[in-house]
Amino acid sequence: MGRMYGPPPDPRQHYAPTGIETEPWIWLACALVGLAIAWTAGTKRPFLFILGSVLALTTPFGAFATTYVWGQFPTIDKAGSLLFYLDGVMTRFWDPSDPAVKLIGVHVGHLWVTAFFDLFVSSFAAMNLQAFLNLVLGWYCAWLLLDELSDDREVSLLLAFPFGMGLHLFRDINWYTIEKSGVYWVPLYAWALVRAYRRGGNWIGIAAAIYVATLFYNFYLGVLCAGIGALALFSRNRSVTFAVAASAVAALPLVGLQVLAMRGDGALGDPETFLTQRAALDTFELWPLRWNRLEAGRALNLVALVLAAAGLARRRNWWIAAVALAFFVLAVGPTHNPAYMLLFEVVPGFWRIAKPETFFHVTWLALLVIAARRLAEARPDRRILALLATLFAVGWIASVRTHPVYPRFTKATELTLSDGWDRALPPKGR
Repeated sequence: MGRMYGPPPDPRQHYAPTGIETEPWIWLACALVGLAIAWTAGTKRPFLFILGSVLALTTPFGAFATTYVWGQFPTIDKAGSLLFYLDGVMTRFWDPSDPAVKLIGVHVGHLWVTAFFDLFVSSFAAMNLQAFLNLVLGWYCAWLLLDELSDDREVSLLLAFPFGMGLHLFRDINWYTIEKSGVYWVPLYAWALVRAYRRGGNWIGIAAAIYVATLFYNFYLGVLCAGIGALALFSRNRSVTFAVAASAVAALPLVGLQVLAMRGDGALGDPETFLTQRAALDTFELWPLRWNRLEAGRALNLVALVLAAAGLARRRNWWIAAVALAFFVLAVGPTHNPAYMLLFEVVPGFWRIAKPETFFHVTWLALLVIAARRLAEARPDRRILALLATLFAVGWIASVRTHPVYPRFTKATELTLSDGWDRALPPKGR
């Protein structure tokens, strides 16, 4: 029996007949359409270039996105998210006494994205499309940040690829709720803060608006962005300080609602349970090196790591390296980690962090910024970049596309939200 990377399959799950051995012409058509979009767009139109590239690499997603579920189904997370969406929980987020809000939290922005796509396709297909969009935006928003800090469009496109198309995101798409793969908010907020640092003015308000949207989409991502904002204060830049302060003030209503949802009758869990039974398990493991059970050699781009290591010697990268280190210390979790436990004791609500491995997204992003800067300094010609792009694509196919966690298509299963589901929730310990 192979290693378990996620929950065991539900007995109601059935794979769809979408393999290359059964649908070779569909695979070829999807790949060619994606490549044609990327080729036509070129690097001068990065969003379309990324869209076409993701479409080609995820073949045959484009052909079956509205027919089957992308990833394992039903799983507790994905089925539950779909059922609560159909129950309309996103329209009740302002009511912290609602049992579904207490379970999920007020961060239901991702369900509004689903609702938008649901205007055109079925509900499960809407989540498929959001998953695909998360990959495109992850790559694109990482490109925005890398391009801003390295000032090289093509190098940034290349080095943003491992962030938006990493193995971790495909594992999340395969088993878990849709917002977990929406990590594009992290580089987007960091980019807005860099713009505020350099340009001030409207970027202060833009950064605050992005932060509120991030928090509404997913509180975990909001915590990551809050950490980035806190470290950005060390820049001692007036505009950055205003941007971070505006972000904090604008977030107060959502934070207040979440605090209320975590209290009173029906509140879920308690600090000790979250710490010992959840946070201690989902971490970045130091030996063997694994990012939340995924082999680091396959979850991370090795060429990018080498470039980042070379860039660490550059003095201008030291602050970014410090950001990478700070988040890495948190990513290893609470076990024998006084820094993590200090935040656990001091920061209100920090106990609800059940997956410290999420912090590594910022570490990985920071390392990719350093790698992009180092490669941009070398001023590689187009042939070298084309060679590296080919190496990245081949490496991605070998390490990500062939990994057991890469999502396959499964048939949609009719499900209903059980009556009295809220009475089955475990009581709050304290």
